[in-house]
Amino acid sequence: MTAAEIGDPTAPTAPIRRFFSDEEKLAIARETEQPGAKVSAVARKHGIVTGLLFRWRVQFGIGQKKRAKLAHVVLADNAAETQVLRNLVRPPERMVAVDLADGGRVFAPVGSDPDAVRTQIESGEIAP
Repeated sequence: MTAAEIGDPTAPTAPIRRFFSDEEKLAIARETEQPGAKVSAVARKHGIVTGLLFRWRVQFGIGQKKRAKLAHVVLADNAAETQVLRNLVRPPERMVAVDLADGGRVFAPVGSDPDAVRTQIESGEIAP
């Protein structure tokens, strides 16, 4: 792949390895937070692999979001209590809730015909 001959004294014996100080690592990792910046583009700019840049981001706590806290929910046998629990789950953006005959609920895009959604689910075209 190179023009150097085997045993050429001018060819480097080992690949050149770069070392970065913690300040340099932090500065490079912070570049990825700039609006429109992509990790791969920043890595190419500095001649490093993206995996290394991702490790540095973790090392300095950059780009980490708080983990979601999940709650265990037990459905009640009482229909009124179950209805209260159902109202806690809001439809995603640009989606509406469609109640099914078996008491289940699915979300469909705004403007969808609820009867058509129910028909597709009952026929097995779409998994609930």
